[in-house]
Amino acid sequence: MSSSPSSTEPSRSPLHELYSGRVPWQRLTSFPEPAPGPDRERGDAAVTALARLLRERVDPEEVERTGRLPEGLMAALREGGFLKLTTGPELGGLGLTPYHAFRVLEVAASRCTPVAFSLAITNGFGSGSYLPLLPEGPLKELIAGRMREGIVSAGADAEAIGTANERRATTAVPVDDGKFYEITGEKVFIGNGTVADLMDVSATVREPDGREEVRLLFVDSRTEGFEALDRHEFMGLRGAEIGRLRLDRVRVPAFHLLDESEESWRMRPAEREAGPGATAGAEAGAGTGGLAPGVGTGAEAGAEPGFVPTDFGQLASLGRMLVIGPASLALTRLCLHWSREFVRGRVIDGRGLGEYEEIRRRIAETAADVYTVDTVMTWVLHAHRSGDNQPELTAAKNLTSLACWRTVDRTVSLLGGEGYETAASKARRGAQPFPVERAFRDARALRVAGGVDFMVDRWSAEAALSTCWLTGDPPDITLLDGVPAPDGAGLSPAGRAHLAFLHRQAQELAAACARLSVGRTAEEVFRQQRHTTVLGRIGTELLGMALVLARSAARARQGDRAGLPLADLACATARLRLAALWPRLAEPDAAEPAFAAPAAAWLDGTGLDFLVRDVVTDLPYTASPGKDAR
Repeated sequence: MSSSPSSTEPSRSPLHELYSGRVPWQRLTSFPEPAPGPDRERGDAAVTALARLLRERVDPEEVERTGRLPEGLMAALREGGFLKLTTGPELGGLGLTPYHAFRVLEVAASRCTPVAFSLAITNGFGSGSYLPLLPEGPLKELIAGRMREGIVSAGADAEAIGTANERRATTAVPVDDGKFYEITGEKVFIGNGTVADLMDVSATVREPDGREEVRLLFVDSRTEGFEALDRHEFMGLRGAEIGRLRLDRVRVPAFHLLDESEESWRMRPAEREAGPGATAGAEAGAGTGGLAPGVGTGAEAGAEPGFVPTDFGQLASLGRMLVIGPASLALTRLCLHWSREFVRGRVIDGRGLGEYEEIRRRIAETAADVYTVDTVMTWVLHAHRSGDNQPELTAAKNLTSLACWRTVDRTVSLLGGEGYETAASKARRGAQPFPVERAFRDARALRVAGGVDFMVDRWSAEAALSTCWLTGDPPDITLLDGVPAPDGAGLSPAGRAHLAFLHRQAQELAAACARLSVGRTAEEVFRQQRHTTVLGRIGTELLGMALVLARSAARARQGDRAGLPLADLACATARLRLAALWPRLAEPDAAEPAFAAPAAAWLDGTGLDFLVRDVVTDLPYTASPGKDAR
């Protein structure tokens, strides 16, 4: 695998360079493309084997109808080694690098997203994820032993109160002079929760001296008092084993307690890059963010040579991308394929459908989105070699899932010419049964999983502001005056124009950060959530532009110019989105902004009740006492 050389001192991440007003062009154009070799061969073999297994064992339409994965599938996945993609051979794993594990998860998602979701949780957030950072001792021995058995695992963090809350209603109380803990509480939205053998459970640990701290404890699902109550039925991801758990005085030995405080694994967004620990709820959207599997864990035992994780936060960000990224790229690629198959041979008023300008434009935009997602994932799964890539891993969540959403939405519109119906309905009348409606629901889930999209934007900006601006020595934007744009060697004229635009946008982003933060406290800055949310989206869009331009330039210099028009179109559409974002930063800072009065009238009074006139608001379902009632 080729990559840019490592430096003795990790450099600031490319995303944070953009927030500081600079485009790190030289670093970006040392783009880490996959290379032939043993890693690729192992990855190819695993991709081929899993594709064959899924064709034989999984009918995605049957999963869609029944909401269940096939009997025996998990055993077959265990036997094939797919529950331990990056785990080393010493624990019976396949020993893949994170990039090639990503490829395996992508092929799973292309066949059946719920299968990929389950595999991604076990590989990205399972108990084995902790092994690289655990000290030698009984906990590490316990997890390693269970990994040899090929367990399914999970992380159980989300609760009905919303995981963005600092507290946990689940408690762990020391008993027997501190030799054991008894855990009591309820968890919701737990990926693999109904099938996991071992999972980490977050709980408020109450010590005898009155101290309380949110910590993680590893729990065997066979332990007395542990109960998987039921499976959640989501709007998408039908068949995924996502469930609600109850722990009633579940007793675990004291060494099952992870020797890390809440700040180490959960990643408070204002202090560091936000990860999956803040998924369920995220203040706005409580209960909807819980598609992610739980708290910050992440990368895997036996990870890529040269990748030495620094903390659980970095592992968390990588784990999240193994859940979101493969499915995003798989669905985006499928939409591109379905679009071509639908257009070919279809004639409208004597002209081939593919001859129409608007159709060609939309399909080209889908191709550009595929190139963007593939580029982003290639970068974030390798760039750790040249410095801190955790900010990019966080931003990649929205770069990939939102590109996937745009693509699926666009494809639903395109194929709507043949009917807005299910694949089964199309098949019954002999039409091409492309499952775009299933992809639509799954893609929407990806915007929620791993943190609701607008909250991830906010966390990304808060981390950048904390790192680059809310410091004792923030950047001096006057030093950016007169700094020339990178030369853009290898780019087309359009690409060089986009690079010059990117250079100016980075400087404007730095100026906006300075206006917002210099001379103010973090609390004052972060209270303006609209500003940080918009800054986060701007920074993320600029990162996407920088990566596709750099990759296409690097490839063009080696003789491959196929990416140049894709980068041009990806940047052109990103510029349209940016044009709509910048005015939002100009919203007034008045004590009574425009939203305040309507929000207060609706939430705190009855003055706007006429807005729901003539609609039936009764819920068709009621909470069942003892089950869903809170």
